[in-house]
Amino acid sequence: MAPRQQWFETLRVSIAQEHGKGWIVREVGATSRNPIGRCQLIRIWEDRTRSSVMLPLEWKATNATAILTTVGQIRTLMEERNLPLQEALKLNTEALGGGPQGAEEDFAGWPEVKARFLKTQQSHRSSTLRDLTTRLDRVLEALQGKPAPRDGGTLMRRYADRFFADCPPGGVGRKRNLLDVARFLTYAVDECGAPTRFYPPSKAKINELIGSATTTTSERLTPPIKPEDLAALLDQLEADGEHELRLAVGLVGLYGLRPAELAVLEVREGKGYVGHVKRNSSSMSAKTKPPRLVMAIDVPGREGEGERLLHLYGSGLVKLPKSIRNQIALVEQKGKFQDVGAEFAQKLERYGPWQALVARNTGLTPYSLRHGYAWRAHTGSSQQLHPRIAAALMGHNVATHLKHYGSWTDEASLEAAVERFNAGVHPVES
Repeated sequence: MAPRQQWFETLRVSIAQEHGKGWIVREVGATSRNPIGRCQLIRIWEDRTRSSVMLPLEWKATNATAILTTVGQIRTLMEERNLPLQEALKLNTEALGGGPQGAEEDFAGWPEVKARFLKTQQSHRSSTLRDLTTRLDRVLEALQGKPAPRDGGTLMRRYADRFFADCPPGGVGRKRNLLDVARFLTYAVDECGAPTRFYPPSKAKINELIGSATTTTSERLTPPIKPEDLAALLDQLEADGEHELRLAVGLVGLYGLRPAELAVLEVREGKGYVGHVKRNSSSMSAKTKPPRLVMAIDVPGREGEGERLLHLYGSGLVKLPKSIRNQIALVEQKGKFQDVGAEFAQKLERYGPWQALVARNTGLTPYSLRHGYAWRAHTGSSQQLHPRIAAALMGHNVATHLKHYGSWTDEASLEAAVERFNAGVHPVES
């Protein structure tokens, strides 16, 4: 009877069958005190040059499958990325948490990829990092599901199935989630040696997961507060003695400020200027933008009210509500402005007349005060502001302005526009 074949002989035959000649494994480092050595992988090319690496695996029968799997992973990295043997081993080991045993089955190395990816994103503001961390935690959860996703497309579908119950199709929430997942997967493959099958799917496939919105852009847009409602709100605040809240509401509504910009509003020589509060990777790496000039757009019957409020603010005779001032004082410590806007919104939403106004106008939010500025810029006067001027006053570019405000109109605005046009038509002489 022929002697039983040793496990490593069977392993070598399997390696030769799968990868051809030139892939050799052997035991190295065994001693009398430590009889089990390590596995060495040797790559021999056609010209007889060779290279070798030590695999993070002991030379024993229970590791035969892991050794065979590791050789395949390293060969794939070398051929797909044109890497030397040492670099392929390094990528494979780093990405998969120190060893390939069961790596593709239980994704033991993905937490390390997550940590490395987050280190590359530290220039983002804290809220962005918080959202990104949540999304990456969800990726790891999706990877641990059974059966485990075997490629990027399957993973992203699993992610969508699990976490999009409260994200409407076509919404910005789905888009941001999936684009972050796609960036993470690309980084995992390109920088950490994850299998190439985990590249994200095509843009068309991602768009399928994002879906199509059931409402139009104009239906989703937060409605503007109309001029007559803003005037009535300011009057009611005055009557109720809410002078500080009236100042905040008037500045946001009459100057079109982002509520958080109350933290960076200053008055110089009778003019209002606001600094930069939108922090992202591009704005934080660029040179600091100079403060922008802000100017009030009047409400009929309240002409000059914006200038009066700005003067009160600059003089200190009337201050912003204390809770808003407290949040402004914490901006430097927190490194963000969002809580200023959040406090403004909370203060206004607790005010009874505002609640009544919202009840009569579906979808109205504190941000509608800023949107009302854009509304008046284009419909509140026979001399409408050019979109370029309105965009500059509001602190964004023309494309953003047209995207968000270009679709606003109603029946009364259409009738008024046609009436103005017809009034300018001169009779043609026969």
